[in-house]
Amino acid sequence: MTPFFEQPRSFAFGPFVLNPEQQMLVEDEAPVTLGGRAFDILTALVERPGVVISKNELIERAWPNLVVEEANLKVNIAALRRALGEKAGSLQYIATVIGRGYRFVAPVRSSQPTPSSRKSRPFSGQSNLPPALAGIVGRAQDIEQIHKGLETDRMLSIVGAGGMGKTTVAVAVAEGFAARVSDGAWFVDLASLDDPAGVPGAIAKALGLETPPGTVFADLLDHLRSRDMLLVLDNCEHLIEAAATCAAEILAEAPGVRILTTSREPLRINGERVYRLAPLDAPPLEGRLQTDALLAFPATQLFIARAMARNRMFHLQDGDAPVVAEICQRLDGVALAIELAANRASAFGVHELRSLLDGRFRLTGGLRSWPERHQTLTATFDWSYNLLSADERIVLRRLSVFPGTFSLDAACVVARTECDLAKTIDDLANLVDKSLVTAEPAGNAVTYRLADTTRAYAQQKLAESDEADQVRQRYVHHLAADDRRYEGYAVQAL
Repeated sequence: MTPFFEQPRSFAFGPFVLNPEQQMLVEDEAPVTLGGRAFDILTALVERPGVVISKNELIERAWPNLVVEEANLKVNIAALRRALGEKAGSLQYIATVIGRGYRFVAPVRSSQPTPSSRKSRPFSGQSNLPPALAGIVGRAQDIEQIHKGLETDRMLSIVGAGGMGKTTVAVAVAEGFAARVSDGAWFVDLASLDDPAGVPGAIAKALGLETPPGTVFADLLDHLRSRDMLLVLDNCEHLIEAAATCAAEILAEAPGVRILTTSREPLRINGERVYRLAPLDAPPLEGRLQTDALLAFPATQLFIARAMARNRMFHLQDGDAPVVAEICQRLDGVALAIELAANRASAFGVHELRSLLDGRFRLTGGLRSWPERHQTLTATFDWSYNLLSADERIVLRRLSVFPGTFSLDAACVVARTECDLAKTIDDLANLVDKSLVTAEPAGNAVTYRLADTTRAYAQQKLAESDEADQVRQRYVHHLAADDRRYEGYAVQAL
């Protein structure tokens, strides 16, 4: 068996996987026949996706130290395109850049040995990490920064809204970090756990410890005191108090243990470093946007990659690029939402799919391996909404009347609960912590906003309540008061 650090490179795109060292291209696990020259050209292109490779460089790569005509290159490019099943007018794998060369324009997911992976790693019994997701899009910088954060801090929480990709990033970080800890990296999935008292037992079970029921936590701490390891506590939000207590005790009692958590809110314990996972960037909305430009933005790159993985016949036509950009913008760059939409792209086409986004919470199409809360956007938001207190739910529903950003004063006027003003301010702060409201610096102040998908969900909840008309009227009165205040300032200025 080839050792981990000697695994060959591989490049995946659409339904294809290219292994340069093995001179092998497979499509859905079936070998694709390619000539040696064409194979060398394809390798040169996929090694640097999105980069224009000159004709001279490709000729030198395929025919080293030989003088050949440019026609030979064109013949092999044509053969590659046939092998990849390209069609005229579609989003191509290989684009011709007139007068310069060729560029590989499809999303590429690479797997290459890194310096850290070449170090000796713990044997397989020293880790229980789930398989890392192939083809993580747009998260390389996040993974690198979190990895560096764990080098200096023993406790780091990846925090973000539901469906942002926190677990995917955490597993990738843990896989890369496992070589740095002699006792390996261990994954603890708390999502299916209902009883907060069961958190220590879940950790012990993941580590393979068998302990009597009455001494689980004490035995766990005894086991961890002399260990050098990384613990990944995944999906902490519904057991946040128990997870925080457990993590704090482990940090205090086991100096060699580092903890990486994923949650929709921070654990708020001493020593915790919080990394908020941002949405994937999408292109600006402009009518002249070209298809090739979509690959420069992770949100649209993910959409294309997942649509092509679902159906290799999926192609984008001229004029589709602005539509895909709008879909990803309206889905707020949330990885789960983009994947759900992409999984339906071949059934409806991107133009029809855009019109269906008004019913985005009915979008289905999650993979069967995904947890139930990720099968629809509704399930994802229900998971977060059901964890809120009654007053936090009221405030979130009421904030949905704001179409854009709003101030703290405006939030207090419109969303104030029947409790005192201080309680409403606390509820707003908690919604920010729980990744349902975004706080953004604006000069010397802070403004707030709800992402489009969050606002749409909260508006549904407001419509189901008996206060929708009252809240909207309060919002209108607030706007009118603001207008009168502005007019007063203008008169004073005169």
